[in-house]
Amino acid sequence: MTARRLNSVKIMVPLVLAGALWAGPVGAADTPPPPGAPSTPGEQARQGVELLMKALEGWVRQVPMFAPPEVTPEGDIVIRRLDRSRPSPLNPAPGEPAPPKPEPPVPNAPTDL
Repeated sequence: MTARRLNSVKIMVPLVLAGALWAGPVGAADTPPPPGAPSTPGEQARQGVELLMKALEGWVRQVPMFAPPEVTPEGDIVIRRLDRSRPSPLNPAPGEPAPPKPEPPVPNAPTDL
């Protein structure tokens, strides 16, 4: 092969590959989405957010839970690590109702003594 022919081959090969890559998605756009796949961008975004929320929930579950700090009579501060498998006020058992939350005070309400 001559030097001129090698130069033209070096130029033509990338152009042909770029043309094939450019034409590929055009044919793929005409095919319907597979069954069970979201069809609109809104559905795809919703599914993406759901996957992110599941990942975030798994990450949060990996973070250890701690009880509120306690001050001992000696002045030490104790922060206990909670076991997620045991029920606690911060982590009630699945069938057990959560403790009722106290009502916030009403401003300028009469006070019972």
